[in-house]
Amino acid sequence: MSSPATAQVTARISFRFSADGSRAVCMAADERGRHRVESWQLGTVGPRLSFTAPVTGDPRWMMPLPVDADRALLTWFGAGGALTAELLDRDGGRTTLGTFPAPLRVIGAPAATGFPALGWADAPESAGTTLHRLGVGTPWLRPVAEVPGRLRDAVACGDRVLVTTGHGGRSTRMIVDPRDGTCVPAPWLDGLSRVLACAGRRVLATVRRPEGPTVVLADLDTGEPRWSAPGDWCRPEVYPVALDPTGTSIAVVQTRGARSRLLRWDTMSRAAHPVTMPDSDLVPLAAWTPNGLWLPRSGPDRPCGLAWLPPGADRLRVPAPPSPPWSPGRLETFPGAGGPVEAVVHGPDWRSAAHVVVALHGGPASRWSLTFEPLFQALATAGVAVVAPNQRGSTGYGTAHARAIVGAWGVPDLADVAAIGAFLGSRRGPGRPRPALYGVSYGAYLALLAAATQPDAWSACAALAPFLSGPRLHADGHPAVRGMVERLDGLTEADDEIGPRDVARLASGLRAPLLLVHGAQDESTPVAHSRLLAERLTALGRSRGVDLHYLEPPDRGHAVLGTAVQDPVTAVVTRFLAESRPTVAPAPTS
Repeated sequence: MSSPATAQVTARISFRFSADGSRAVCMAADERGRHRVESWQLGTVGPRLSFTAPVTGDPRWMMPLPVDADRALLTWFGAGGALTAELLDRDGGRTTLGTFPAPLRVIGAPAATGFPALGWADAPESAGTTLHRLGVGTPWLRPVAEVPGRLRDAVACGDRVLVTTGHGGRSTRMIVDPRDGTCVPAPWLDGLSRVLACAGRRVLATVRRPEGPTVVLADLDTGEPRWSAPGDWCRPEVYPVALDPTGTSIAVVQTRGARSRLLRWDTMSRAAHPVTMPDSDLVPLAAWTPNGLWLPRSGPDRPCGLAWLPPGADRLRVPAPPSPPWSPGRLETFPGAGGPVEAVVHGPDWRSAAHVVVALHGGPASRWSLTFEPLFQALATAGVAVVAPNQRGSTGYGTAHARAIVGAWGVPDLADVAAIGAFLGSRRGPGRPRPALYGVSYGAYLALLAAATQPDAWSACAALAPFLSGPRLHADGHPAVRGMVERLDGLTEADDEIGPRDVARLASGLRAPLLLVHGAQDESTPVAHSRLLAERLTALGRSRGVDLHYLEPPDRGHAVLGTAVQDPVTAVVTRFLAESRPTVAPAPTS
């Protein structure tokens, strides 16, 4: 267990840094789909893998925390939302601390406390909240402090913890010393909206002002403002992620289209210093210590790993490329119906490749970025070109682009996809198969709409975890999904020549070979939508196993596609999209 596995890692998620920034942990998956916890030491020579510990189960429900050079804490949710905590050590030992019958929020404890973590359970505002320490022994949860109201958030600040509580509709701040349970109200910090980071005696936070929200740097013990951000910092594409140890420089991650940028903002000179780095996708999470700035970074040909900006450097050091190398991704621009559309492209030249796939992202408030995508790697290996556009509705291209689909699901974005498909088809020349479609979640819904409304434009369609329409998703989906449908107004029906964007209503137009994949445990998009569509298509004359393929993995949820290049669902999707096939199925007779 103590030596790293030899199989290449294809995914790293759930990064967490220790309170002092000297260690990090994450969940990792290799190309064969095996999962493990990785523990990293962050020192003067860059990130170094300390040890790994294999785990079983769904890593999306697991959260690791760094403890020290020899141990990591792993928590996971089980049946009924109960949380189990376990200590893992570099020699293979595993010590179960205990199980809490309800969800428990857990953060790393300051190193000076001598115990691994702090945790608290959700409580009504009127009841108050108990902050616990987690540790070995009986009981494994021991009270540290009682705070009034509902504890909403907690951030380690040196040896203390800044907590945010809610009571009577108001947010208040308290400074807790976990070593002795001392709780000191900090009314001078009550005006802060959200605490982003702490360093020494300074706090980086957002503040609501009459002219709009902004970011400020304030003194922890007095609330005195030390610096206020420029007016454009509170855009969705700007993420202040860390303070340097002196509290005078701020690391800022900015997304521009499919790329990320990293800036070092000097609060004394009010100057932004761009950090040089290769095309990247940066996770807006970081730690900044005397040994440098650390944050997760991936590229189209490199799975996520820890990047390092040494003290005084202006170039980000990124993990070495794997051997053998993965397919490099690139950016190209295609004509959409409303203007140019940027796309991430993988694999051979789409003009001459045997097959090309237009891949549509989920969300819809999301985007393709220059990150590592195991499916795209599998398709590129199979000789399939991938064009992954950020059509209207995608984030990262300004408010107008992102909000173009509000109240118009499947209208401007569908027009962009149709225009890109037509362009690809016209440039590939005669005798080559037309583009195929791939989509997941909202992207699957959009792919089905495109295949149904332009049946002669597409050679095949693979839809993973789709839904049938915005109104149907709102009626059947999880409460959080219903809230998203309301925020983006997916309830308004289109009133144009196509009419309401309901896949079941348009199903007679779905004539290209179709692959439907939906996890039976999908917690976001009801699997009943895919079942109903498969039944509708069968009634229209589709033949199961011939031009209609339906796969329902019993143990998977909304993320039905695994993180491994050799994942069995990835293999099914790759084989389907790489097949040679006739043009389209005959039009249904009824």
